[in-house]
Amino acid sequence: MIRIGVYGLGKISHRVIQGILYANNADLYAVCSSSLEKANAFKKEYSAEKAYDDYEQMLHDQNLDMIYICTPNYLHAKHIQMALKNFKHVICEKPMCVSSKELDECFDYAKKQNCFLMEAHKTVFTPLNQKLFEMISNGEIGQVKSIDAQYATRLTESISEWHFNQAGAGCMFDIGVYPICYANRMANSKIKQVFRLKDEALIEYENGCVAHIATSWDVSMENTSHIYGTKGSITCKNFWKNIVALINENRMIVSQKSDFTGEIEHACACVEKGLIESPVMSRMASLEILKVIGV
Repeated sequence: MIRIGVYGLGKISHRVIQGILYANNADLYAVCSSSLEKANAFKKEYSAEKAYDDYEQMLHDQNLDMIYICTPNYLHAKHIQMALKNFKHVICEKPMCVSSKELDECFDYAKKQNCFLMEAHKTVFTPLNQKLFEMISNGEIGQVKSIDAQYATRLTESISEWHFNQAGAGCMFDIGVYPICYANRMANSKIKQVFRLKDEALIEYENGCVAHIATSWDVSMENTSHIYGTKGSITCKNFWKNIVALINENRMIVSQKSDFTGEIEHACACVEKGLIESPVMSRMASLEILKVIGV
């Protein structure tokens, strides 16, 4: 059982913690916020063992195995390296880093410290998307030729100021990574070239597949993915978290308690196997995402 501490108790942390609680190989050990009152409230609500208001203090806890980082994007690299310095395994909310240089530095340091490091992309690890990837790999819709994936949401007052004026700001970093990650995974090929215009991109892969991804804070979209193969197609609305997809117009449903559990179970399984990098969400997978963003 991998004992996890969650650092950064914002809105997303509630869903992350639910994912940890449902995981069969993880234990919610600690929570940490700059406010001890908030940390204690989370500790009580989710039955964590420890609550901290100091990150360094939590990192010095010898009973802690892994940190799940939920802080703002521009702080990720700093907080990753602090955890690795204390020999803690790390899973970090997307985007893990705001540049390819930063990402390479983090993975190099993880290797030096012999610690596991992974970017948290639940999109890859939901039960539905794992099943779809398996079907595609088995050739059930033939050779994938085209992917279209979009995710847009109107801005709300709850969005933080750093989304606009810090490194890692902007719509592409915030929600654009979902269609990018999804397309990269389902294409299952290295990127050959990217054509990007503001918050859209056309991606050509080495295996011949072409993907169009789009995101926006300003307009509404269907938020649907379409995968077209030589023998059929797959359609899924809200593809980053859904449990239902249409396979050649046939409805497929999977069960899911939390859309975050899959990534957490995968990361913990990697640690239990002694791996320092995920074979699925690897350094290269994270670099390919940043390649589309253009950093």
